[in-house]
Amino acid sequence: MTNATEILSVVLLIAGVSLMLVVHILVIIWALRRGLGSRGTSHTTDEERAAGGRCGVGGLSAGELGTLPCHDFKQAEAAGGAGGGDCAVCLEAFEPGDRCRRLPRCEHSFHAECVDSWLRKSGACPVCRAEVVDRPPEGEPKAAAPGALEMAERTSLAALGDRC
Repeated sequence: MTNATEILSVVLLIAGVSLMLVVHILVIIWALRRGLGSRGTSHTTDEERAAGGRCGVGGLSAGELGTLPCHDFKQAEAAGGAGGGDCAVCLEAFEPGDRCRRLPRCEHSFHAECVDSWLRKSGACPVCRAEVVDRPPEGEPKAAAPGALEMAERTSLAALGDRC
């Protein structure tokens, strides 16, 4: 009788271990499928899809970076409250004499060195994700608006000393 009990014990042990192994494999497969599904989903907004998904995609060229205005941070700016604060890229406070860059569209300010490294990778503001420069949609030639050349010449002459 002990022989039959031993055989039954071994069979039940093997069945239990096999069942646990199958459940473990099924859980792993489920987790992998779920993980791959969530990584493959898109997190783009309707506006980004309408714009061809280009929001913040592709950094700025050296020429585009050169057109953005730069200035030295002054203590008077910090006292006024509008220009003071911290750089959102490095999280350090602006100090008098720091070379800063204010983005023209959204008016957010950063250390020039910090935001330049960001903008080489992404063409959007690090804070609000607004496009920093106008770019024509892909496949369309660049067309200047009427009067844009004259305005660009006036802006470049007036701000010649304000570039990094």
